[in-house]
Amino acid sequence: MSDDTLEATEVAEPEVVGSGARNNGRYRLVPVVLLVTAIVAVVESWRLDLGELTNPGPGLWPFVVSIAVTVTAAILTMVPDTEAYEKWTRLTTLLVGGVLSLVVFILLFTAIGFVVPAFLLLLLWLRVFGEESWRLALVLAVGGTAVFYVGFAVLLGVPFPDDIVVGTITRLIGM
Repeated sequence: MSDDTLEATEVAEPEVVGSGARNNGRYRLVPVVLLVTAIVAVVESWRLDLGELTNPGPGLWPFVVSIAVTVTAAILTMVPDTEAYEKWTRLTTLLVGGVLSLVVFILLFTAIGFVVPAFLLLLLWLRVFGEESWRLALVLAVGGTAVFYVGFAVLLGVPFPDDIVVGTITRLIGM
């Protein structure tokens, strides 16, 4: 190794993680958005009836969870360490897709009931996120939907919105 090469390797400084474009504060965007969303959730859950600990209202647990998320998001906005943040990759977009699929599930659940949205959500998650074969994904989506419906609606008596599939089946068999 020549003296010039040796000097160049000794002088070279290691690149600091978090320098450059990440150091301008953009890494705080997600915690700030999360903080604003959590504060809105606190206010909206407060508007619901919180009830009491012995007789909780519909807003109690959303209120507790939103407080926890608010505290966590506030801490994340103040943490100066950018080394802990992951880079935005293709896998991150899968996370966004998963959250969006839950939003679609909730919208469809309130509009057409449980069976179709649950089947579609399970099929999407098993096929796209779980990378299962079509055969296994279809079997598990049908079976999972049936188990969840029987478990929650039939055995536990959890009231679901009117379901187009269950309503059609009960009309066909005359129940």
